[in-house]
Amino acid sequence: MKKLLLVLTVLLALMVLGSCVSEPKPDSGALKPVDTIMPPDVLEHKGTALGAPVPQWVLAYIEGGAQAVEKMPEYKGRYVVILESEGASRQGAQLAMDSMDITSQTARYFNTRVEQKFAGAQVGDRDKLEEYFENVVKVMSVARYTGMEPGPDYWVYLQYYKIGAKSKADVERRVYRVIRLYSIDDELLAKQLNKYLDDAEAATAKTPEEQRAIDLVQSSFYEDF
Repeated sequence: MKKLLLVLTVLLALMVLGSCVSEPKPDSGALKPVDTIMPPDVLEHKGTALGAPVPQWVLAYIEGGAQAVEKMPEYKGRYVVILESEGASRQGAQLAMDSMDITSQTARYFNTRVEQKFAGAQVGDRDKLEEYFENVVKVMSVARYTGMEPGPDYWVYLQYYKIGAKSKADVERRVYRVIRLYSIDDELLAKQLNKYLDDAEAATAKTPEEQRAIDLVQSSFYEDF
């Protein structure tokens, strides 16, 4: 139990550290020492009252995002989306989660994932795919997906410290963070994605060489998606 909480706290601290880095101002002269940042403390979590450990899906998500959760046996053959909300009270954080537009939130996640897949596509001549890529982005900007199924949720109560804090008396804020898992059958999502990809292809004027490049990209689209 203590080991899992330690992992959770350390990973949360790394996330906070990354969010606190700011760009240096131009012509600012000599570099200044970076202020120390104390890691946040987990004051309470969903399993505290019963002495239950942090679920493995939560740890997997913190370590590697939703795609790390997809590698777990219980989510084999499914794509996973995890939504987050925050609030000063647990009720407020939960209400924020319950009020989310699940359709638009999950669509935004998958659309970003599609764009990243195309951005990293390994093709011989990307110029042949420029118009097609642009059409994919346009189509995905209005895409919506059905069939998302709700899964477990989890919450933690975190105590953050001021930048440069010397002791735990220098509290900056306390916040509840809620995460909730949604998943969809991979074949069901692929069926919907394929329609959008076909729409993007149909809107693209293409030469035989460009068609071959598009076919190559589409044939390997779901590898490591």
